[in-house]
Amino acid sequence: MATASIQTVERENYLNKHYGVGSWLFTTDHKRIALLYLLSITIFFFIGGFLRAAHSSGIADSKRRPGASRHLQQAVHHARHGDGFLFLVPSIPAVLGNFLVPLMIGAKDLAFPKINLLSWFSTSSAA
Repeated sequence: MATASIQTVERENYLNKHYGVGSWLFTTDHKRIALLYLLSITIFFFIGGFLRAAHSSGIADSKRRPGASRHLQQAVHHARHGDGFLFLVPSIPAVLGNFLVPLMIGAKDLAFPKINLLSWFSTSSAA
């Protein structure tokens, strides 16, 4: 008895359409741009958390010294809240808006995909 081998062909999607860093950095696909936003926002969130922790450890040490700056302690306290704010504000509209809105309205892509990619470059270089 002969058996037929079934070859499965992997469907092309936004993750495997093109490979390489250049295909991700110069893409006009809204789903890839949303993932670029998510990756860069997450990286900057962890960098900010690390810097805040390093700065806070120095502030905690200064509490023992007489005349420790109360203003500096308040600035670190407000920076802790700012980290979460600066993570949530760009992540919700940028990631979810780029990824989900075109899918929900049935569009194949955003109206101006190159401008959408340019906005990711401008926000990533500003941080």
